Amino acid sequence: MREFSKLGKNNLKRWVKLESKLVYKSEYFSVFSDMIEIPNGSKLTYEWFSSPDFCIIVPLFKDRFVMIENYRYPADRYSLEFPAGHLEEGEDIFQAAKRELLEETGYEAKQFKYLGWYYVSSRSLQKGHVFIAKELTKTKTNREPSELQRIKIVSERYILSALRTNRITHAATIIAFAFYKNLVI
Repeated sequence: MREFSKLGKNNLKRWVKLESKLVYKSEYFSVFSDMIEIPNGSKLTYEWFSSPDFCIIVPLFKDRFVMIENYRYPADRYSLEFPAGHLEEGEDIFQAAKRELLEETGYEAKQFKYLGWYYVSSRSLQKGHVFIAKELTKTKTNREPSELQRIKIVSERYILSALRTNRITHAATIIAFAFYKNLVI
């Protein structure tokens, strides 16, 4: 069997979209239902969502991490997370990262480094852009009224323990920390 990476683009079969219907639209996301024809000729319905890309920032303050405890309504609990937020229309990812860091933590960074991106779900083209922020200076938060958050400054040891015990369950935070561990250290 040939490795996937060695297959040429022309050797890979693709699905064909026959039609697409918008099922639901809100300020935060849209849901579509597409009729697809797969390579064997069968047809299937495939639901997927569209949502603006977002950035997530791993802020380093000396030898610790600036995190937020963020209230998550569906879970009805606070979630320990790195600061993150959606890009505004036409906004550059670096601008969005700087804005979100300041809004949610009140910190500004002299140094921002882009670590990469990932698809949030196999059912979306939404990307999560991961940054690391260093040389932080504390100013003032500027949270949205719906954001119930509090800042928590923690060690890497604390994060590792929180991951092992499911105290950190926010997928974007887990992925951002993995980017940090694999690409920075």
